[in-house]
Amino acid sequence: MILVCFSLLLALLAGLLLDRSFGEPGRYHPLVGLGNCAQWLEKHLNQSQQTFTVRKIAGIAAVLLTVIPIVWVACLLSCWLSGIGFFYFLFSALVLYLVVGWRSLAEHALAVHNALMKRDLELARERVGFIVSRQTSALDEVGVTKATMESVLENGSDAVFAPIFWFVVLGPVGAIAYRVINTLDAMWGYKNDRFLAFGWAAARLDDLVNWVPARLCALTYAFVAGKTGWQQGLNAWRQQASKCESPNAGPVMACGAGALNVTLGGDAVYHGKRVSRPLLGQGFAPVPGDIERSLTLVKHGVYFWVAIILLIVLIMGVM
Repeated sequence: MILVCFSLLLALLAGLLLDRSFGEPGRYHPLVGLGNCAQWLEKHLNQSQQTFTVRKIAGIAAVLLTVIPIVWVACLLSCWLSGIGFFYFLFSALVLYLVVGWRSLAEHALAVHNALMKRDLELARERVGFIVSRQTSALDEVGVTKATMESVLENGSDAVFAPIFWFVVLGPVGAIAYRVINTLDAMWGYKNDRFLAFGWAAARLDDLVNWVPARLCALTYAFVAGKTGWQQGLNAWRQQASKCESPNAGPVMACGAGALNVTLGGDAVYHGKRVSRPLLGQGFAPVPGDIERSLTLVKHGVYFWVAIILLIVLIMGVM
C-alpha cells in the first residue's frame, strides 16, 4: 500500500512539474477532442423545438454518453498499466499534467496584470475577456482587476485544487472523470435559453464533484494567508458565501477575497444584461498588484497540499 501511495506522490510531483515547465500543450490536447465531441452531441440532441423536460433528459443522456465511455476506457487503461509500475507512473503523471491548469491560469492572469502595469487598459480588457464570461469592453481598471482576481481564485479551485484532489483520492481515473465533467459544465452550464434545460445535468454534476474540493480550497486560501488572513477569510466565507448563486464559487471567492483583504464581486454585465452580485471579502478595492498576490495564494496553497500529502505518505510508511 505504501508503495502505491509513494508512486502516486511521485506522479503528482511529476505532473505538477510538467505543468509548471511546459504549460498546456499547444496542439493535440485531449480536451480539444472532448470539446468537439461535446459540441457534436449538443448540436444533435439539444433542439429548440423540444419541451423543457425533453431537453433536460437529452442533457442527462449527453452527459452519460460522454462521461461513461471516457471513464470506462480510462479504467481499462489504468488497470492494464497498473501491473507495469513505471508505465503506470508515466500514465498518472501525464494525466495530471493534462488535466491541471496551474501554469495556464498564471499566464492568463499575468497577461492582464502586465497590461495594467503598462497602463494599457484596452489590452487588459481584451486579455481578461479570455478568462471571464462577463462583458469586459467597458470595465475600468478596478473592474478588470476584480474580474482577473475572481477568475484566479475560482479557477484555482476548478483547474488546480480539484484535479489534484480527485487525483489523490481516485488516481488518474478520478482526475480524468473530474476534468470531463468540469469541461461539460464549462460548455453547457449556462443559464440561458439554449442551455438552461440541456446543461442542467452537467451543472449539477459539476457542483457535486466540486463540493469537497472547493471547501478545502477555501480553507487553504485562508490558512496560507496567515493568522489575519485566516480570520478574515473564514468570516467572509461565513457571512457572504451563501449570497452567491454558485454553491462552490461562493466559499472559494469569499474566503479568498477575505484572506487577501480586498473587496471583489459587485454588479457585472453578462451577455448584455447587468447582473447584481454580492460584494465579497473586505477592505479596499483591489489594485493591479493584487493580481500577483492572488496567484501567490494559489501557489502557496499548492505547496501546502503537496507538503500535507507527503506527510500523510510518510506517516503511512512508518505505521
